[in-house]
Amino acid sequence: MQEWLTHISGIEILEPLWLLLLPVFALAVWWTGRQEKKGRTAAVMFPDVDRLRKEGFEAPPVLRRLPGWLRWAALVLGVAAMTRPQLVVEETVAEARGIDVVLVLDISGSMEQQDAGGRSRLDALREVAREFIGRHPNDRIGVVVFKGDAYTLCPLTLDHRVTGMLLDGVSPDVVRNDGTAIGTAVLVAVNRLRVSQSARKVMILFSDGSSNAGQIDPLTAASFAAAHGIRIYTVGAGSGGSTASALDEDELRNVARTGGGRYFRAGSRASLAETFESIDRLEKSPLSSPVARNRSGLFVQLLVPAIVLLLLEMLLSNTRLLRIP
Repeated sequence: MQEWLTHISGIEILEPLWLLLLPVFALAVWWTGRQEKKGRTAAVMFPDVDRLRKEGFEAPPVLRRLPGWLRWAALVLGVAAMTRPQLVVEETVAEARGIDVVLVLDISGSMEQQDAGGRSRLDALREVAREFIGRHPNDRIGVVVFKGDAYTLCPLTLDHRVTGMLLDGVSPDVVRNDGTAIGTAVLVAVNRLRVSQSARKVMILFSDGSSNAGQIDPLTAASFAAAHGIRIYTVGAGSGGSTASALDEDELRNVARTGGGRYFRAGSRASLAETFESIDRLEKSPLSSPVARNRSGLFVQLLVPAIVLLLLEMLLSNTRLLRIP
């Protein structure tokens, strides 16, 4: 509700001449009050009025004025309705248009090694990936996993609940062939993104090794991605140890450069989260599409309360608050 209110830019009045009646109403209220104070109001005298007051039939001063307030409020609302006000809400097409992102995840056995903090790289990657997905409600996100081969774990979708469930079930066992087929993984992700109609297509590849499997070179696959307008970010995972020599940072850096993106080194869960945030900032584009202004008429919303107040005034004036001078 609060987010919707921030898009309201103002109210337009199509028939402003009706507002000239408001000073007339104000003058009528002043004149009526002045005449009542002077005792010049028209009245028909009834016998035994004092007796009715003693029996408790006289309403308190505030209630005696209530029908008049209701009547004037109804008239003001009626005039406001006749001015045909319209609520103006501004929206941009770009706010509802996201980018398409494919996460390409290395799930080889080395990703189960524990880094600082006692958690495996794959567990940290799953957790941070879910946080990333949660920050992109308007973006279609898909997932490709790879070892010695690669396949699509989740196609591009806005159903991020399903994407998260599939991520939770990722383990090295879902791909049979051992090894690290980075080129094949990039090519599978390209096949998912190249048919996309989105103006921005992004691939984020995570690996803690070097390409030693598959039939396509990583740079060749990256060139194919660039030809289809797909930007590639690569992330080298792992804090050192036995995989320090296995990680080919130059290869990942060249893949990112060929794909028009950047290479990041993430040696811990915290640095992995910072990497995702950095990619968020790089891919965050300004809203440049024209602003659309939607107008919603308020005639009915004002006229209905005016009629209700007028009916209530008539009901009270002829029942409990009936005036007997």
